[in-house]
Amino acid sequence: MDLRRAHGSGFSRVARVCGGPEARGFRERQISQGWRNPSPATALRRVLPYVLLSGLALNCAAGESPQTTAAQQSRPNIVLIFPDNIGWGEVGVYGSVRGPLTPRIDKLASDGISLNNFNAEYSCTVSRAALMTGRYAIRTGATQSGGITLWEVTIAEALKSIGYATGLFGKWHLGGDVPEGRREPSDQGFDEFYGIPRTSNEAQTTVANGSTVAGTSYIWEGKAGERMRHVRVFDLESRRLVDREAASRGIAFMERQVRDRKPFFFYYPMTQIHFPTLTHPDFAGKTEAGDIGDAMAEVDHNVGLVLDAIDRLGIARNTIVFWCADNGAEARRPWRGSPGPWSGFYNSAMEGGIRTPCLVRWPGRIPAGRVSNEIVHEIDFFPTLSAAVGADIVPKDRAIDGVNQLPFLEGKQVKSSRESVLIFTGTNSMQPRAVKWHDWKFYYAFQAAPPLMRLFNLLSDPKEESDIKDANPWAESVMAKIVADFWATTARYPNVPPYAPDPYVPPKRD
Repeated sequence: MDLRRAHGSGFSRVARVCGGPEARGFRERQISQGWRNPSPATALRRVLPYVLLSGLALNCAAGESPQTTAAQQSRPNIVLIFPDNIGWGEVGVYGSVRGPLTPRIDKLASDGISLNNFNAEYSCTVSRAALMTGRYAIRTGATQSGGITLWEVTIAEALKSIGYATGLFGKWHLGGDVPEGRREPSDQGFDEFYGIPRTSNEAQTTVANGSTVAGTSYIWEGKAGERMRHVRVFDLESRRLVDREAASRGIAFMERQVRDRKPFFFYYPMTQIHFPTLTHPDFAGKTEAGDIGDAMAEVDHNVGLVLDAIDRLGIARNTIVFWCADNGAEARRPWRGSPGPWSGFYNSAMEGGIRTPCLVRWPGRIPAGRVSNEIVHEIDFFPTLSAAVGADIVPKDRAIDGVNQLPFLEGKQVKSSRESVLIFTGTNSMQPRAVKWHDWKFYYAFQAAPPLMRLFNLLSDPKEESDIKDANPWAESVMAKIVADFWATTARYPNVPPYAPDPYVPPKRD
């Protein structure tokens, strides 16, 4: 419907009210034209154009053009929930070993697509680097103690460039040991942030990574253009509370953006269920399934808080929700998690370390109830979101490893847009630890004893127990071609060296 044609006089009124002299005496003219005490039907007919156009009037007052505002409002909101160290065996829809502890997450799965071959990098910092940049982490030089350079372009920076509000509430872990004043979330595209700068295990000692002094680990908060602030010491007590507080602040962030009619990116990197796996007091001892079971119940509850807020705000159909884990299950006792049908834990290249639960919901766009074993990687989120928001925001001056998976997620194509995944476990290695191609996985350096080079078919051997390399001599050449193609791109786009300082300037190449 052409609102300008149907309510032309309304548009002219809005234009004048926004900045012209007609703003003066407007109420008096309403009265003189018979607006005092009209019948209900007459009142509705008279006020409807103003109701329809009130958003334009408000945006005009804010200095925004109707064209810009319409483009922003038509773009989907994005909620990316990124829990820490969750294996398949902890989630109901993926075959929970601890009972039905995740009803809200399971409902999210039924409302969207469950990815059974979703791949992440093997550890916390490198996984976040890959997620945020659309690049294998080895390209970024990411390390836990060094973080990533400010030269990297994050999803938040790209979305902010087209008018999105951006907020991070939870775990950052991309700024190195000392991110304060150097590599904060607000330096990489986030309007505001709250949570922990590094890792959850600092709560056990309150000693920040890179320090030897107790009381140096803090929960922090900040906004773009302002100095970061330490909120409180990050200890075993605040460790139990941080995820709930992050959810509450993230929900308030969404509420503000809906009120301001602005699309938003709400990134919620949970700290659970990373060790020490100590839950909110509301869930401590609740499940009778130990600390891990209690923590999964808390994760589910916090997911429910966010989903309920989306429903309450009336934005579900225009909001993409991701729920995907950063790494596989924790191996350390007493907080050892379950990788489900896979072998291995996080910090390894085995499927239990890099194949994690992932659910995506977008009502009306992603068909509900789908389950797929097609291969997807977290680096695909950046180009996929670029397609979803209808803006070419992926950087062109560097190698991007992610691919657009939107047609696949929407069911417009049966197959994933990727066929393979490279698995690196070092910061500067010229050889990946393994390569996945469809349902085949070739190791250049297996986790256990020799032989180092092994081949598995993950459909027939999900636990990676029976090496069939010698029976499939074709495989090595296929995998070698994938690796060679990757390294060929580094001639033009060299990897950022680990611990590169800011400002980083890539070396020039012909």
